[in-house]
Amino acid sequence: SLDSLVTCLEEFDPGVKEAAAWTLGYIAGHNAELAQQVVDAGAVPLLVLCVQEPELSLKRISASALSDIAKHTPELAQAVVDAGAVAYLAPLVINQDAKLKRQVCCSLSQIAKHSVDLAEVVVGAEIFPKILTCLKFPDEYVKKHAATVMREIVKHTPELA
Repeated sequence: SLDSLVTCLEEFDPGVKEAAAWTLGYIAGHNAELAQQVVDAGAVPLLVLCVQEPELSLKRISASALSDIAKHTPELAQAVVDAGAVAYLAPLVINQDAKLKRQVCCSLSQIAKHSVDLAEVVVGAEIFPKILTCLKFPDEYVKKHAATVMREIVKHTPELA
């Protein structure tokens, strides 16, 4: 059940946390209803804590799971924002790990795409000008995901552009 998976996010062993975060993200990625069940089970605040852990792979998987939750609806994206995720994701755009940069950019774009307010939360986390450096990063997917973040922000209003 989801409750057991959420409990695994509180384990000491990073491998257990990774497996739980991956599974929750995989479930949430299917549709809004399943993502809502993951939110209702209390996974989002624990995924935000996992993003803050020192293990790189746990950071990546947790950021990906948050993206899988946020992508469906503005309400689900708001749940991710309400758990404080943006404040911990935004500084990671300057991390030198390409896979982590990709996941962080993807998460931020999945949050920003839904509304002006959500886009403003992402901008308010001071991703500019740091996100612009991602456009010069050697990894092509980092460049693509960074450009997507900017697109999802600027599409809402001339002020955001």
